[in-house]
Amino acid sequence: MKIYSPHDATKPELPQGEGQHASGCSGLFGYGLVTDRNGDPLSPGGPQMTGELLDRAGFRDGDRVVDVGCGQGRSLGDMIRRGLNVVGVDTDAAPLAMARNLLPDVDLFCCSGAAMPLGTGSMDGVLSECVLTVMPDHRAALAEWFRVLRGGGRLALCDVYARNPEAADSEDTTRAIRLLSAERIRKAIGLAGFQLLAFEDRSECLRSFVARFIFRFGSLDALWGDAPTSARMRAVKPGYYMAIAVKPTDRLATPTRGNCQETWI
Repeated sequence: MKIYSPHDATKPELPQGEGQHASGCSGLFGYGLVTDRNGDPLSPGGPQMTGELLDRAGFRDGDRVVDVGCGQGRSLGDMIRRGLNVVGVDTDAAPLAMARNLLPDVDLFCCSGAAMPLGTGSMDGVLSECVLTVMPDHRAALAEWFRVLRGGGRLALCDVYARNPEAADSEDTTRAIRLLSAERIRKAIGLAGFQLLAFEDRSECLRSFVARFIFRFGSLDALWGDAPTSARMRAVKPGYYMAIAVKPTDRLATPTRGNCQETWI
């Protein structure tokens, strides 16, 4: 596992409509350098969604929280201002270099979110925004997040899901982006050992993001990589969700969905 040094990477040129995420995503989805015309990071919900995730997770002053897929460090900065002790993880060196310039005292790791150089039970929280969908193995990622959390630690997660399960529930693992149905996501979180506290539809955030993205890049083809992939994504009818889960204090407890609160549009 490599500990990232900012002197080892520089920001690459990113032509309009092109990008390559380390997971193999041909397109801009999940890429840490996507910004609007003002240079501000583009993500569904933006800082407001991050703030709501942190509020709902109930992180307290001094808690140690890892941001998986931290990108340029916007959410890390938000958490620091809340008094949290943060760690950043991303597979892309370029946005990490930008995060290092913004937050020189924060520990940043260039590594997979499914294999982090963090001790077992060492974290009070895991934050993941628009990352799980582009992970090569979402089960391995959830298992790793469960491992690094202490008993009682919380996972704050938001990402894209498929509202058309018939087009989404494919076991084709060759695709860099596979949108899962809401039911499969809830099941995967539970099977990883988490107790799911809340799972809510927040697709209004995605609709606003799509409008801003098209204004910036001209079409959604740039988001997904090409026109055929973009068409396939339209078929699965992407939605957006927020989830809060907790690692039971009894590590031997049988995984359960617990008292899941769900709100759907």
